[in-house]
Amino acid sequence: MAEGLKRTLGKPGFDPEDYAREIAQKSDGDRDLLEHRQRVQNLQDDTSLALKKNVYQNYMQFIETAKEISYVESEMYQLSHILTDQKTIMNSMMQMSITDKEETPKEKETPKEKEDKKKNLSTLLEKVEGCSHVTEVPGRYLVHSGALVELDPDSNTQIQRVHTFLMNDSLMVASWIASRRGPVHYKFQALYELDSLAVVNIRDAGPMKNSFKVLVFPDCRVFQAESPKAKREWLDSLDQAKKSKAAADSQKKEAQVKEDAAGDSFDRNNPFADNDEEDQDLPLQSAEEMLRVDWIQELPEDLDVCIAQRDFEGAVDLIDKCNEYLEEVPQSPALKEYRARVDQRIKHLTEVLQHELQGLQGGPKAARRAVLQLIKLGKSTQACDLFLRNRTMAIKRSLRQLKMEGSTTLYVNKLCYVFFTTMLEVGREFQKDFSSNNGCCSAFVVWAKLELETFVGMFARQVFSSKTSLSMVAECVEMAQQYCDKLCEIGLDLTFALHSLLVKDVRRAMHDGRDQIVEAIRHRSMEEKWRAYNLLTPQACREVVKEMEDLGLSNFKSLMYDDCWIKLTPNMVTYTKQLLQFLDQCLKLYQPELHMVLVENVMMIVRCVGKQMETALTAKEYTKSHPFILKNASFVFEMVVQRVERRFQEHVGKPAKQFQELRTDYAKLRSLARTPTTEL
Repeated sequence: MAEGLKRTLGKPGFDPEDYAREIAQKSDGDRDLLEHRQRVQNLQDDTSLALKKNVYQNYMQFIETAKEISYVESEMYQLSHILTDQKTIMNSMMQMSITDKEETPKEKETPKEKEDKKKNLSTLLEKVEGCSHVTEVPGRYLVHSGALVELDPDSNTQIQRVHTFLMNDSLMVASWIASRRGPVHYKFQALYELDSLAVVNIRDAGPMKNSFKVLVFPDCRVFQAESPKAKREWLDSLDQAKKSKAAADSQKKEAQVKEDAAGDSFDRNNPFADNDEEDQDLPLQSAEEMLRVDWIQELPEDLDVCIAQRDFEGAVDLIDKCNEYLEEVPQSPALKEYRARVDQRIKHLTEVLQHELQGLQGGPKAARRAVLQLIKLGKSTQACDLFLRNRTMAIKRSLRQLKMEGSTTLYVNKLCYVFFTTMLEVGREFQKDFSSNNGCCSAFVVWAKLELETFVGMFARQVFSSKTSLSMVAECVEMAQQYCDKLCEIGLDLTFALHSLLVKDVRRAMHDGRDQIVEAIRHRSMEEKWRAYNLLTPQACREVVKEMEDLGLSNFKSLMYDDCWIKLTPNMVTYTKQLLQFLDQCLKLYQPELHMVLVENVMMIVRCVGKQMETALTAKEYTKSHPFILKNASFVFEMVVQRVERRFQEHVGKPAKQFQELRTDYAKLRSLARTPTTEL
């Protein structure tokens, strides 16, 4: 199946749109499309993995080839110098000049000259910021230095100006400081060991003039000199420094071998030596001897290989083993130099893992490998930051894929499910990966708060629009609250944060719902006739009674008479439904910050109905209707208000004393009536 798919996608002239259209026509449903999509994704992952293996498989051979090229280039330059010298001699002989002097070979440097080089190195490095560790290595001195221009290896464009210092064992690159103050002109950028770099000459072509390439795994840097002479000096100096370094290392190894052999021979021939192995104390080894162990010497190169092959676990294990071994090595300049070499690899490994984490796609578990290795390297803060950034991008991708289809409630349900489910998965993975790093928990809480703000922004744009009813707003907010409560499974409670982010929009939605009801009451009051409600059929009357009982008015049936009549006006029944429904919707949106907003809105609606009754009681045309008007008032201010108080206390847990003020309004209405009140 996979091979057939691979051949199909690899055909020349492949058209993805035609292929997708053909697959869609042949599929039986969404499941077939998802399965086919998964097969294509698996093929993509396999292809990507194969490409990575091919890239890194022969990288070491590429380094060796580059070194050989460098050697050939250096020999070519030496041959060029010899030819130039011969040409100069021949010209001198032809001119028969008696004033020319032969160049004498360089004499061996005296200790005083070496001391001058050390001083020269210290003087120059005083101009470089952040390179104090460079001068601490004993035996290091400056060979050559100069200004260069770094070029981009791909586009050949200028990147920056640098100043390069060539030492007898390493190459240091420093960048120019634009706004410099004092004697410091440069800032330390990188230090490369001569053993680990290769120099390749670049032929002049177009803008690439007087340039040469420095290969340091895994970087490739191109530098441009100001003239052909300066380029030749750099290439000669680099080649000579590499050769001198190799010769010095070879001499050290030979001397150590002879010293070890002489020491063993002396121990065997010493008649006073104690042969009892149990009582013999082992001699303490020096730092230089302990650092000459084969696996220690090969460890920097082994780390380069592991990083190239993306064997991050193997690289971290080697670093742990090395750190454990180096703890027993006495402090010395050699140890400091070796640690600098290892730290350079650790820094590069950290950068590779960070880059891996930044470009990673998939679920939270996919980032576990890079995160755990960064934590082992002591980079838990960077691992936490990159892990959370990676999850932020994943959440954004998931939310962008949602389409506004169907009702607002359906979209909000999908939005809440995707966001809070992802947050739950991220929290569980975070607890596994950072279980031993409690300091990162605060970073996770801050991140969750920021992500919640982004979610609420999308949520509010869809829910709190002018066309959305209060009932839909209440349903959507309640849905978001239920999903948010699930985060308590991982010990994260964002309820308060969610409420604080929604409180402004919820308050506005409550006011809008109240204004709509008040406007309807005022509009219908002009058509009010103050007559009993005739529903024409007993069935319709029973339906109204059941509807009111469902809203909590259990005694509403007592207002029914003659099978199809109700002792209230039609508008009063409608106002009651709207008020109780408004109360239930607002209680779904209830927050302690909105306590008074809810109470005031309910009281405003009730008082608006009372204002309508007050107007009728003071009007001459409704004088005979005073008893009926007071029956409606008794229903609203006693039965309905009592239901509002009970419902409010059941949900909030405490009564609202402000509702007591409505009884004063009812007493005022009764005082306006010219006939005594007839109780219901």
